[in-house]
Amino acid sequence: MIKELLKRYFEPQFIRFVFVAILNTAFGWCVYAALLWIINQFHIPNPYIWASLLGYIIGILFNFTTYSKLVFNNKDKKLLFRFIMVYVICWICNSLCIAGLEKLHINNYLAGAITAIPVGLLGYILNSIFVFNKKAKFFNRNRKKTPESE
Repeated sequence: MIKELLKRYFEPQFIRFVFVAILNTAFGWCVYAALLWIINQFHIPNPYIWASLLGYIIGILFNFTTYSKLVFNNKDKKLLFRFIMVYVICWICNSLCIAGLEKLHINNYLAGAITAIPVGLLGYILNSIFVFNKKAKFFNRNRKKTPESE
């Protein structure tokens, strides 16, 4: 069992995922910082909320493109909705983990860093199962019925 886990996490797809995750994180932070600076120029209240929201939307589109092409080698744009749902699940898990760590008196910056890796792994697992898995019969509505699937 351990051998299978190690084999899974050292396969080329997972290695590509790690590098693309680093790229996506850097891109997302740069977009957030740029939007925060721009919004601050207009003296809009709570600029971090707007920068975060717009950055999240732009980040999802960028991340979908990079993960689908560079990690999972898939160009099906119809998978975007599922990808967004995975991001919503990861965001909820991340928020709950940060809230839990906050109750342990860990500041939000450190809590965010602590949750980044496990939530990122959760995103990889959910994307590989529910979004980019060509064998996922549960989510493939257009599949042809075979004797095995009945």
